[in-house]
Amino acid sequence: MKKKIFLTALVLAVAVIFVGCNRNNEPEAGGDLRGTTVTFYGWGGSHFTNNWLDNVVAPSFYEAYGIILQRVPMDIGDILSKLMGERQANASGDIDVVWINGENFYTALNAGLLYGPITHLVPNFERYLDPNERDNFYDFGTYIGGMQVPYGRAQLVFIGDTAVLDSFPRSAQELLEMARQNPGRFTYIAPPDFTGSAFVRNIIYEIVGFDALFNAPATEEAIYEVIRPALDFLIELGPYLWQQGQSFPTNPAMLDQMFTDGLIYMTFSYSPLHAASGILAGEFPQTAQTFVFANGNIGNTHYMAVPFNAPNQEAALLLINHIISPEIQITKYDARNWGDFPVFDVSRLNATQLAQLEAIDNGIGILTAAQLQAYRVPEVHAPKIPIIDRLWIEHVLR
Repeated sequence: MKKKIFLTALVLAVAVIFVGCNRNNEPEAGGDLRGTTVTFYGWGGSHFTNNWLDNVVAPSFYEAYGIILQRVPMDIGDILSKLMGERQANASGDIDVVWINGENFYTALNAGLLYGPITHLVPNFERYLDPNERDNFYDFGTYIGGMQVPYGRAQLVFIGDTAVLDSFPRSAQELLEMARQNPGRFTYIAPPDFTGSAFVRNIIYEIVGFDALFNAPATEEAIYEVIRPALDFLIELGPYLWQQGQSFPTNPAMLDQMFTDGLIYMTFSYSPLHAASGILAGEFPQTAQTFVFANGNIGNTHYMAVPFNAPNQEAALLLINHIISPEIQITKYDARNWGDFPVFDVSRLNATQLAQLEAIDNGIGILTAAQLQAYRVPEVHAPKIPIIDRLWIEHVLR
């Protein structure tokens, strides 16, 4: 009951009168929360993302609330396994906020691993997000029901080097032709890594079409029947891959390093501004350039949720509210920090916030938000993704 009273008071204080606000128009934490440590669990495979959380979000959050942010890198599969074990044992936990989306959200939601609904307890959700934006209410076709809050917007992008390639492949067939002409100079990340899985789905869209996969029942037999031509394509591609497709990079950092070292001609990322981040950090050549397929690349939204047994639910909600504030989202958009697209509705920004957004110069090597939006294709329903991953492992990897 005490928690419910506190949260109600927090929402009223922020949403109605903003009493005791800091410079980001956020509520000041109650004295009982100062000195608290709130944990943020999520994928830790990007040093850009890690640096932003550690050196932008954490100090600004501590300055605003006196609450310590502890980032805990852990793959989402391990996070869900941990929460499922705690749910079965009716045990207390140590995860306050989890970075999640897609099939993992679907799994967590159906297993009762999340606390909520929470969106009505996060004032910046209603203040700055578009109520008509589908991704604010559906995640990979799963109704969110207020159980998670958007964190950022992603889109699969390819990155090549104009000093090495005269032109970039704009379709799966052109990619196959490039691989044939340059054997061993292309590869992709093995599913179930989420970036590698997205690449495979993008190839499926190219070969059989989104509608065929979208309309197929979520059974292994039905999905295999639909995507078999795409799996056959990936099998045909295999001999021209790095190490003849006998092994694959396991994560995006490994793929990036192979690109930087000149072992392969292309890398790819879920971060739309990844090329700019790499160029600004001196890791990619100045001639690196983003491109997408002519038929489009997969885009989606990633989210933050609070586990059912989070030890610091009040602090978790404050952190989520802080992260989706325009000021913090704008720092995330800066490719020097991360290069992840913001979740706010630009029309809801005030003049100062809009000026901050327009002042961001993400440099070279990227496509504009408008260009990416024109080539953005949706995700399929979450339960189909692990089926596709299993079929890739069975028919392509083996």
